[in-house]
Amino acid sequence: MSAREKHRIGRTLTGMLAVRGLGIAFALFAAAFALHIVGGATDQRWLFGMAVALIYLTATGFPAIALFASGPAPDFGHKSQVVLAIGGVAGLTFTIGALWAANGRAFDWWQFLVGPLLVLLTSTLLLTARRFAGRPARAIATSCWPTAPRSKPRGS
Repeated sequence: MSAREKHRIGRTLTGMLAVRGLGIAFALFAAAFALHIVGGATDQRWLFGMAVALIYLTATGFPAIALFASGPAPDFGHKSQVVLAIGGVAGLTFTIGALWAANGRAFDWWQFLVGPLLVLLTSTLLLTARRFAGRPARAIATSCWPTAPRSKPRGS
């Protein structure tokens, strides 16, 4: 297999991973949306409320969820940029749609201001949480905040 063929296969696999991540994120959003329809149709307020919370989480966190689902990326490469860009547009669309529904199915100027802020905030929080996932609390604390002065070595 030539280097050109390997490069082509690598690009194809990268594209497939990006599509997979975006598809999984959309499936989670669609499942939350379906659950809210079921909760509303059966007049179960608790189910409806939880579904709406899931809708907002999956809509505002859509770029980060899509990036997580697309698989690990050792660096911030082309796949990550494409997934975050497409996921950002989709998340913004879904978030403004959710804000529209919460506003009595009417658009207002603030939705177009708050929507991007919610997507940016939630996705940043999810990406930050993912960065620190699996690390002990002490390692997180010492990497983020200054600690007490270190003691001198024994024998000094």
